[in-house]
Amino acid sequence: MDSRPARIPKSSGRGGARAVAAGTLWKTHTSRFSLALVAITLPTSAVISGVFGAWLFWPAFSVTTFVISMVITGFIVGLITLLSLIVQVDAPGSTFLKLPFQHIECFEHGATLRDASGELLGDQSSGTLRVVRTNLNHGRGLVGAVALEHAGGTTWVVPYQLLGAWSGMRALAHTAQAHRIEDPLFDALLKLAE
Repeated sequence: MDSRPARIPKSSGRGGARAVAAGTLWKTHTSRFSLALVAITLPTSAVISGVFGAWLFWPAFSVTTFVISMVITGFIVGLITLLSLIVQVDAPGSTFLKLPFQHIECFEHGATLRDASGELLGDQSSGTLRVVRTNLNHGRGLVGAVALEHAGGTTWVVPYQLLGAWSGMRALAHTAQAHRIEDPLFDALLKLAE
């Protein structure tokens, strides 16, 4: 897990109104992910290859055997490391190798969307944020989602347990990632959706 806490967004300015549900959307920090993959794969492969080369040709050492085993071991260890990192990063609620992206707060009569630094992107009560039910193409089928439309673009959110498509709605071709959020936050957004 990332030991650094996410930056707490500024107050919503709703005169003490309490949020019904809130959550932070995260994005994977690709350079940290790549660095973790290399930092785990290279030393592990070098140690395994060195031990294998020394064991096979003791007391001499064959550089050719070391290089060949380094390539083979690097490929296998790299795949295993990649799979384990993907599982750790994609686990529900995981902040491992991620950066805060946006913060959503749902109130009884509206919602707000802020960026990672706490700057307001949209507020439903002032008309700068629109919360809409939509269908998204996901794999081979459609899933129900909520679109948060603001001046900076659109953010799509889906619950961890995907929903079936909303009947009577066309699917939108989204160009960005659909973020997974907790069920209480998704339910609160559905209550506010048009």
